[in-house]
Amino acid sequence: MADFALELSFDDASEAAVVRQWEALRAAGLPSQADHRSMTNAPHLTLVAAQTLDPALTAVATATIALPATLVVRGVVLLGVGARVTVALLVEPDHTLAAAAARVRDRVPDLRHPVWTPHVTLARRVPRTRLAELLEVLDAHPAPATLTCTRLRWWDPVTGEIEELARSQASGRVDLESPAGPEATRSGQNS
Repeated sequence: MADFALELSFDDASEAAVVRQWEALRAAGLPSQADHRSMTNAPHLTLVAAQTLDPALTAVATATIALPATLVVRGVVLLGVGARVTVALLVEPDHTLAAAAARVRDRVPDLRHPVWTPHVTLARRVPRTRLAELLEVLDAHPAPATLTCTRLRWWDPVTGEIEELARSQASGRVDLESPAGPEATRSGQNS
């Protein structure tokens, strides 16, 4: 079964910048997150992933994570071993977000990845033999210097839904969404 997850997603400009990189990879015939057709597929930063997560963690995360939050893009990172790897943007959260994420993660005993490596996935299962080509495409379509996180969401693999927990407004204020609201969930698979 897929992991439950708490994730941050981005403002329109940040999301569009990542999607442009996805599309450039796809146009070059390379693996890309643009190939993942689920309606829930969108650029995001995973804060917590685990086979089981207490739903009460959503209240803790909503109270702890301040939005909007800025991520500094530090470059491209390869994740994994073997003949195929995941290619991602390595991002550095500000001190406030890093500390908040640590507080939330400390409440999860069985994290998928005990050490958090903040990243935004660009492509999965990339053959190592195509990495030079992939890096050339990314060099021609560079990432922005920063990405802005504006939404906190909960992925439930059992129901196949994403629930938006909080969204920052232009003023920087965070609005909490009602889980029962009509826009609270979307069906599909996690990216």
